[in-house]
Amino acid sequence: MKILLGIEGGIGKNIAATGAVKIAAKENKIDIITAHPSIWQGNTNVNKVYDWNRVEYMGEFIKNYDNIIFNDPYRHKEFLLGGCDITCTYNLMLNEICEPVKPQLFLNKAEHLYVEALLKDIKKPIMVVQTNGGSEAGYAWPRDLPLEEAVEVLNEFIDEYEIVHLRGPEQLEIEGIKHTGELNIRQSLVVLSMSTKRLLIDSIYQHAAAAMNLSSTVVWGMTETEKFGYEMHSNIQCNEPELKNMDRLDSMFKGLWNSTDACPFGKDQKIYDTKQIVESLKEK
Repeated sequence: MKILLGIEGGIGKNIAATGAVKIAAKENKIDIITAHPSIWQGNTNVNKVYDWNRVEYMGEFIKNYDNIIFNDPYRHKEFLLGGCDITCTYNLMLNEICEPVKPQLFLNKAEHLYVEALLKDIKKPIMVVQTNGGSEAGYAWPRDLPLEEAVEVLNEFIDEYEIVHLRGPEQLEIEGIKHTGELNIRQSLVVLSMSTKRLLIDSIYQHAAAAMNLSSTVVWGMTETEKFGYEMHSNIQCNEPELKNMDRLDSMFKGLWNSTDACPFGKDQKIYDTKQIVESLKEK
């Protein structure tokens, strides 16, 4: 059977789908259409990858498929009711198997050699941190790690580790440490693969770390660990918000509404227990 899987959303969503695609590819020919085709480079389970931004005359070529899956897993009944996490939902959509599945990534030799050359002067083990995710240039309170709290944690490791901030070119920057703002996403994933310790948020790199078998410390704000997380990581929940009656809309599941006026954390409240984060990282 020839299947076209459409993936709407961010890079993390694409990584989360890779395990289910591997299973489906055993008996089917799988094509992908996504806004992030680079994540599928080198993936031996995929036949073709189309870019959402470049596809023309979809009505013509789409007729060549036996099955077309454009359903968003966020709207799937089993995901919403808590029966499946994100990887399990893709598995259910593609393979009718209600089981979580480990994601995959395929990074090539040239990418590794390029990044290793960039970091050749680093003598200490590498510790990576991701504080902000998605396309937002600022701070997204349901998911991100405040910079001042990140710095408080990183100060405990700065003498022993070379700290690298995993960030996009438009994202917030921690001054005084190396960062990946000038690298593309695949090169940044190579940096992740070279790391010894990892402090991450619910975004791209916690999915990628799971794919690479890199146990990490992951902090969670309003997004749900059970739906998006991995048991292999040390998952740390935020502190209990101080403010009440902030929700003016009922959302189907937590963590996707970034409106600043809905933030339930007080002005001077610490979002995360930084001592708990430090302890988790020291155990890794």
